[in-house]
Amino acid sequence: MPTAGRKEVEIVRITEKVVAPVWPEESPLVGEVVELSVKVITPLFGGGYEAREVDPGTVIRPATIRGHLRFWWRATAGAQFATAQDLYRAEASIWGGAADKDNPNVSAGKVVIQVAVHQSGQVKPHSGLAPRSTPREGPQEGYFLFPFQTQTGNNPAPEANARVNVSFRLTVIFAEKINDEQKNEVKNAIKAWLAFGGVGARTRRGCGALQVTGHGADAWLPPADKEGRKRWFANLAGNRRGAADWTSLAGSTVTLGEAKPDAMKIWKELGTFWARFRKGHVGNIQYNPMKGAKWRDYRGELVDLRNKDKVSLAKPYLGLPIIFQQFGNAPFSGEIKSKDTGRMASPVIVKPLALANGQFVPMVAVMKAPEPTEITIRERKVTLLPPDKQNDPVMKKLQATSALEAVIVAAREHVGTEEIKLGGNA
Repeated sequence: MPTAGRKEVEIVRITEKVVAPVWPEESPLVGEVVELSVKVITPLFGGGYEAREVDPGTVIRPATIRGHLRFWWRATAGAQFATAQDLYRAEASIWGGAADKDNPNVSAGKVVIQVAVHQSGQVKPHSGLAPRSTPREGPQEGYFLFPFQTQTGNNPAPEANARVNVSFRLTVIFAEKINDEQKNEVKNAIKAWLAFGGVGARTRRGCGALQVTGHGADAWLPPADKEGRKRWFANLAGNRRGAADWTSLAGSTVTLGEAKPDAMKIWKELGTFWARFRKGHVGNIQYNPMKGAKWRDYRGELVDLRNKDKVSLAKPYLGLPIIFQQFGNAPFSGEIKSKDTGRMASPVIVKPLALANGQFVPMVAVMKAPEPTEITIRERKVTLLPPDKQNDPVMKKLQATSALEAVIVAAREHVGTEEIKLGGNA
C-alpha cells in the first residue's frame, strides 16, 4: 500500500545494450614521422593565456607551432602561386581548412603536430634579463624587450616574466595520403621556422630563438660553410611567380655575420645594432645612446602634421604600431598604426641563427612583404610616402632608396660578412 502523501517511483531497468555512434574517420595518420629535439636559445616571453606571460602549464603549445609552420609554408612554398586563391587551395590541402562554395571538398589536414616539453626552464623577470641602459652602451638586448618592462600610464602592468633553458621534442606526423612534394614543402617550412622564427612573442627580434640538437640536427640547420649556406637558403626560398600580396622568402635579403659559440652574446650585439639603426646613427656616425635620432620622421615630419593628408616616413615600413611617448615638452607624442588592423608585422628579422656545427651567427633578414600605403596617426588616416632619399640624412648617408634597403645597407656595414639574396622578383 502506498503511504499517504508520497508518490511511487517506478524503476525501469534497461536491458538493451546501447552502442555509442561511430563517426567516420579520415585516412589514418600512419605515414612518415619526424622527431626533433629543440632547444630555446634566447629568453621565451609570452604565448600564454595571460598577455605577455608564458603559460606555466603549457610552455610550448602544438597549436601555436602549427600556426607558425603554416605561415612559413606560405613564405616558402607559397612563392610558386600567382594568386591568393591558388595559395589557399594548396595550403588547405596540406594543413586543412574550412569548406566553402569555392572549395567544397576541403578536408582535415595531413600533418599532425605534437610537443613534449623536456625542460620547462626557469622563470626570469624582465629586469633580470634586460641590462640597465648606460650612456655608453645603451640598452643592448634590452632594446628588444621593451614590451615586457613595467608598463605605466593608461594601461599599467607589472614587468613580464620569461622562461630560459627551455627544451622540447617536436613530433611531426605525416598522413599516408600526403604526397612527396607536399611533404618536402612541410619540411622546408620547418627549416624556415627554425631559422627565421621561434616560439613565444617578439621572435622577429630574437626572442624564443631555436636550435635543433642531438642526432640528425645538421639536416635541419644551415651548414657551417658559406657556399653550403647559400644553397640551403636558396632551396628554402623557391622562385616567386609574381608580386604576391603575402610575405615571402623569395626576393628577400639575408645578412649574416661571423660565427661565435655564444647565442646570447650575439643577441646582445644585435640589440645594439638595432638600437643604433633606429636612431639613425649609421655609417661613420658614432652610436651615442644619449643623442637623438637622425631620421626626418620625428622633427622633420611628425611635428608639422597640421592638416597633411600625406606624410613621408621611414619607420612605419619596419613594423607597426609605433608609440611616441610624451616626455616633458616633446613636440610630438602619440601612436602610429596600420590603417586596417592597427598592426603590421615587421618584415625585418634580427636574431642569432644556429648553424649545423653548433655555432651561431648574427642574422638580419629583410623579407619580401607588402608595404603599407596608408597609416593612422593619432587616429587620423593619412597616405604614407617613402622616406625622402634626398633630404633624409640617414637615407643620404646609406645611399638607400627605401627604408628596407637602408636596413640592408646598415646590416652590411655593421653586422655582416656575408649577404645572400634569395630568388624571385626582388
